[in-house]
Amino acid sequence: WRNNYITANETSIYELQENGFVKVDARPLDNMGSVENLSYFLNYVSENYKSNKYNFIFWNHGGAIDGSEYDELANDNLKLKEMQKGFEKSPFKNDNKLDTISFRTCLNGTIEVANIYKNYAKYLIASEEVTIGSQADSAVRFINDVNSSDNAEEYGKKQINTYKETVSNSCNDSVAIKLDENYCVNSTYSIVDLSKIDEVNKKLDEFSKELKPTISKNYQTMSRLRSNMGQYATSANDYSYDMIDLYDLAMKYRSYSSSSADNLMKAIDDAVVYNWTNNNYSHGLSIYFPYNYNYFLNTYKDVTVSNSYTEFITSFYAMKTTSKSSSFSNFSNTKGSVKMSNEEEADFQIELTDEQVKNFAKAQYIVFVDTKDGYYQLLYSGNDVKLKGNTLTAKVQGKQLRISDIEYDDQSLWLTTTEDEVTNEYVDLHTSVILQNSLWDMQVATVKIRIDDKHPNGYIKALYVENDKNKKEFNTFAKKGNTGIKLSDYYLLIYGSQRYKLLDENGNYNPNWYEDNNGIYQGYEYLVDEFKFTKEDFSSDYDYYALFKIWDTSNESYFSDVVKMKG
Repeated sequence: WRNNYITANETSIYELQENGFVKVDARPLDNMGSVENLSYFLNYVSENYKSNKYNFIFWNHGGAIDGSEYDELANDNLKLKEMQKGFEKSPFKNDNKLDTISFRTCLNGTIEVANIYKNYAKYLIASEEVTIGSQADSAVRFINDVNSSDNAEEYGKKQINTYKETVSNSCNDSVAIKLDENYCVNSTYSIVDLSKIDEVNKKLDEFSKELKPTISKNYQTMSRLRSNMGQYATSANDYSYDMIDLYDLAMKYRSYSSSSADNLMKAIDDAVVYNWTNNNYSHGLSIYFPYNYNYFLNTYKDVTVSNSYTEFITSFYAMKTTSKSSSFSNFSNTKGSVKMSNEEEADFQIELTDEQVKNFAKAQYIVFVDTKDGYYQLLYSGNDVKLKGNTLTAKVQGKQLRISDIEYDDQSLWLTTTEDEVTNEYVDLHTSVILQNSLWDMQVATVKIRIDDKHPNGYIKALYVENDKNKKEFNTFAKKGNTGIKLSDYYLLIYGSQRYKLLDENGNYNPNWYEDNNGIYQGYEYLVDEFKFTKEDFSSDYDYYALFKIWDTSNESYFSDVVKMKG
């Protein structure tokens, strides 16, 4: 615990008074993932604090349809069905519903969660995406702005505005350039009128009934669309939840079910009374659609809002596992080329066969540099890839950044970065570093870097760490979120790069370069206030290579042949 007023040796209830927290109830240490503990708290509040309005906040780690409140001592969490049982054992139901149920957690802004709470609350306040954590009071600070006359929407907006400040502060903590509302990670929060959820469920059921018969005939196209839908939890590099936006699903599959898709989108619009997002695919409610994994598919019937939808995703995943193609296993017939626009930019492309085009879902490009020691360093990768006809093209703009000492370049090192966003104004990338104060004080951090006209060499846009990693297996599905940190709080920055045997001694491409695990790690230390970024174009004394990582409609991935970009 990082405070001196809450003990970790008991399960206790605190009342927030004008001068701080006061303990009003204490019991032996209990499981925060138990039905009984939840119902105990709900009944305690109802009996001891009479009010015309009750607002409940879940605060901890969330796991989408797996629930939330992951207890590290009991190796347990509150599943959605357990939440339902806990509220059934409380007075908050029927005509005595909560005004709002809030999730200050990751990923719980789902139609499945909304369906559980429609019987116990009037409104749901939750995020479709992984949430950011920073200040300890970020879950309750908004209460200072709440008035007794606020309705649920006004109350929810104040809660969301405080969260927006938390995200902005996390993104701005480590940079001199203030970013206003240009947030460093995908963020969402919405307010949902739970009295409208039955209508959403009904329209989802009608939509699903029309979709299921179309799968066998249209699987490749539907799979390609599903593969490219915005997916939540990718900022944490975890695709296991398979949560996507429900409105986006209806819009992308509209051609297979136009009238029912339109009706579903309208029902969602009616239910979501407020939606804040900084991406273009989030509309306030997510839904489970297994594509990368099927961890929750066997148990989904316990939380589904539509049996027809469960049948649809079950059939879809079964088709995925039986429709594997060998079209990408051999690239001997493909031709690759590079078109150099100038010394900084290039278009990298390969020609796919008709069979490959049919089974193509999405692709990523990867750029390497020959470090002249028999190894090739992965420089950067990105998803800005287009398929037109049979030609797969990536605009491989010059993003090869180096990090070095401000005064000395003798420890200049290429950065290995991943491209997050490309616009006409800027390019956003991220990479990983280790921050250190001592041998015992080390932190792995993600660094967000922006390149724009004013900063052609790039600058640090944000710096954050993943919260309190728990190594226990039960917590696999508990997304921790991120915390903004200050670079000035550390002494050393350690950056490391991974290099591979991309080509053999004769210059022949090694298609198993990644699986062979033959890379080597190279790292350097920099004082946090004495390093700089520099940009290098393709006119340098080094040779660059590019290839594609391609996913087929069964979600299997393959590496294409490599193409030399310069030399």
